[in-house]
Amino acid sequence: MEPRLSKRSAALAAGALVLLCALFVLGRPGSTADHDHYRTQLRQLRVATSELEQDVLRQRVGMAQLHGSSARDFDALAARARQLRTAPGFLPAEGMRSLNASLDTYLRVLEGSRVLLAAAREKDRQLAGLREAFPGVVAATAAALPQGAPRAHVEAMDVDVLLASRAPGEASGVRVEASLARLARAREKQPLPAPALAALDALEARTRELMALQRATDASYQALLDHGATGEAERLITTYLQLQEQSQSRAERTRIVLFGVCLLLVGYVLIVLVRLARASAALGELNRGLEVRVAERTQALSAASAEARASDARKAAILEASPDGIVVLDESGRVAEFNPAAAAHFRLPSARAVGADFLSLALPATLPASQRDAVHAALLQDAVAARLESPCLRADGDVFPAELTFARVHADGPPRTTVFVRDLTERKAVERMKNEFVSTVSHELRTPLTSIRGSLGLLENGIVGELPSQALDMVRIARTNTERLIRLINDILDLEKMESGMLELKLQPQTAQDLVEATLAGVQGMAETAHVTLRSDVEGAPQVKGDRDRLIQVLTNLVSNAIKFSPQGASVVVTAGFTVDGRVRFSVTDQGSGIPEEKLPRLFGRFQQLDASDTRSKGGTGLGLAISQAIVEQHGGRIEVSSPPGQGATFHFTLEALRAPSVAPLPRDESRHNVLIVTADTELSALLRGLLSHEGYRVVRSATLAEAVQAVEHALPDALLVDTRMPDGAVLDWVRRLREQPRTRELPVLALSGRSHAGAKDAGTALLVDWLPTPVDETRLLKTLRYAMRQPGQARVLVVDDDATTRRVLCAQFERLGALCIEAADGESAVALARDTPPDLIVLDVGLPRLDGFEVVDILRQGKGRATPLIVFTGRELSRTDQRQLTLGITRHLTKARASEEELVASVRELLNGLLARRDAATEPRKAMP
Repeated sequence: MEPRLSKRSAALAAGALVLLCALFVLGRPGSTADHDHYRTQLRQLRVATSELEQDVLRQRVGMAQLHGSSARDFDALAARARQLRTAPGFLPAEGMRSLNASLDTYLRVLEGSRVLLAAAREKDRQLAGLREAFPGVVAATAAALPQGAPRAHVEAMDVDVLLASRAPGEASGVRVEASLARLARAREKQPLPAPALAALDALEARTRELMALQRATDASYQALLDHGATGEAERLITTYLQLQEQSQSRAERTRIVLFGVCLLLVGYVLIVLVRLARASAALGELNRGLEVRVAERTQALSAASAEARASDARKAAILEASPDGIVVLDESGRVAEFNPAAAAHFRLPSARAVGADFLSLALPATLPASQRDAVHAALLQDAVAARLESPCLRADGDVFPAELTFARVHADGPPRTTVFVRDLTERKAVERMKNEFVSTVSHELRTPLTSIRGSLGLLENGIVGELPSQALDMVRIARTNTERLIRLINDILDLEKMESGMLELKLQPQTAQDLVEATLAGVQGMAETAHVTLRSDVEGAPQVKGDRDRLIQVLTNLVSNAIKFSPQGASVVVTAGFTVDGRVRFSVTDQGSGIPEEKLPRLFGRFQQLDASDTRSKGGTGLGLAISQAIVEQHGGRIEVSSPPGQGATFHFTLEALRAPSVAPLPRDESRHNVLIVTADTELSALLRGLLSHEGYRVVRSATLAEAVQAVEHALPDALLVDTRMPDGAVLDWVRRLREQPRTRELPVLALSGRSHAGAKDAGTALLVDWLPTPVDETRLLKTLRYAMRQPGQARVLVVDDDATTRRVLCAQFERLGALCIEAADGESAVALARDTPPDLIVLDVGLPRLDGFEVVDILRQGKGRATPLIVFTGRELSRTDQRQLTLGITRHLTKARASEEELVASVRELLNGLLARRDAATEPRKAMP
């Protein structure tokens, strides 16, 4: 049935609107009775206020009061004023605030009038008292005066003051002042005794006090009249009337506006009704069309619903077939859904998993609290998906490595968390295989390659005689390609360590000048071969904190690339300096052909060669820049390149500048070599103690010669360091006595003296190991101590390596230096040889049978061998902790595949510290352990 709007309904609606307009016209805002009552109260307040002030004046002039002016009258007025705070309701809020402000002003003025009236009445009482006492004061003063003008003026003073007090005003005050002036002139004309003068002064003071009180009383009453509350009551009535008029005006305007609005509303309603009547006819037609469209839409929704069911089925199939476990958690972290892959990972049916707490279900009880907290934090994270690795627990008690990804899903209803569980068992197995492969490459390939390189180097240097030129060329080719293969292995291992986060940096203060100079010194031969000039420009003295070897590796790679791709006669410039933001910038600039812009993005990739022809002619593995970028990134920087077409290329990187002072190295542990220092000089003793303790000696001091004698008798030291300037005896005589005794005949003695002594030359050969002038030469002192405490003979080097080929190569290199080599194939043999014949240097591999390198070092630390210089020469990559554990005396850590023959030989020369020049005439045969 079509909806229709009847004429009767329209008429009723119009009549209702007209009636509403009539009510607006006839209505009046506010109540006239309230207004009249409030206005009457205001007028009564004004009348009461005026009557109170009139009674105050009547009392002042001595007339009878009609209504009263006591404190109770003031309180009654104040209470009546407070009652007026309840104003008629037609006043707006702003009008009420204005009216209350006027009431507050009236109350303040009324309270002020009360205070003024009380003060004036108090002064009146005081004035009355003074008036009563004044005739007595006048009579006493007159009695103290002799006959004459002063006495007459005093007697007249009583009358003047009495008249002045009864006739307030300025004239009365003038009259009294005139009387006082006449009295003063009479005092000057007639001499008076001292009592009379004192009486006159007292009378004058009493007169002035009475007149001052009179004036103060007049002022109080005048203030009461000038600031009375009657005026405020008038202003209060005026304020109320103004507010009432404003309210009436607003009411009239409001009625007019409402009337107009009502008329407009009536017209609008009539128009709407007409339109509704017209639209009702069209509504039926629209309704029929809508029914048709609803039928069509229902059919479409049915099809969409079928498609949604099919989509849900596909999603369910994907969820079921997913190889990763998918677990849906509710707000409390309990399992809501558990797909088959999750059931397979945890070996737990879905029915048992649903409703269980996920953390209790998935995490083993042995998981550390820190890892458990990390998983819980990832579960609570709401911003982005969180991914982490954690051991997970299967239902049968097994633990498997897993990757957990937590994603919070917000949809209809409460938020849910989806956990993706990926079993990493196979991946970990692959990583373990990779690590085993890397370990195999590190030891099984690097060790023989090092031996091959060393053997070829010895052949090239003529250890078996001069080779024919063709054979020498073949040896050089073999050695060059062996070194290239070692570099490739090292690069691969470096990349592996960087990816796994195992590359440790020895961060120490480094100067840019030192890094640049060391780099250029290392590639100078390559530059000379390529006929390329190397230049450096270091501005200022910048310092950085970094790993010296790794930074030199980066600069060497960049400079060697610049040399390879620069034409003959060109220059390669290495610069270093501060940037605008205070960092240190290193740059390497060449004059080559440059790098095409389209090839820059893959410049730092692995095994990337920008040009196949260059690769064949220049060589290289394509890993250098990738390794250099990784090293610089670990130092907090990044290598960037700029290459304008045809203008060469500039590689640069910036590092944080070092501003803090470097930290002094910690002293080494004490050794079991005892050195007795005999000196009375405290500063010299402190200097020697710090120096020798730093080098691993145990230092004992005797401040007197007597203490030294007792110390030597009690325990024989390994060496004696004496100051010839002892105050309590002759040191050389004591040394002669030591040489005469069998127990101390071989005791090494070093003498410290600031000047020559008689017989010093002879003593230096017969009694002493050496004379050391002061100030002490530290290098000479340490070198002399080492000579003094070692066994005589050639410099002895203990070579410890399980690979016989490597031992033979190393011994051949060291014997060419003039050292006696002692070989050991395992850790136990090395310890036995070191105890039997203490070596001057130990070259130690880490991977040894029976006792490894760590155990060998730990055992040697327990005896006097703890100060023996050590070179750890191994194919294993050592961490910082490993290096600290593999330390005896002065220690160098070299990697077989990285250290060149020259670096190894230089380290041997440095640590033997001159012993190579003290060879005995007789050559001892090499000792070897089977």
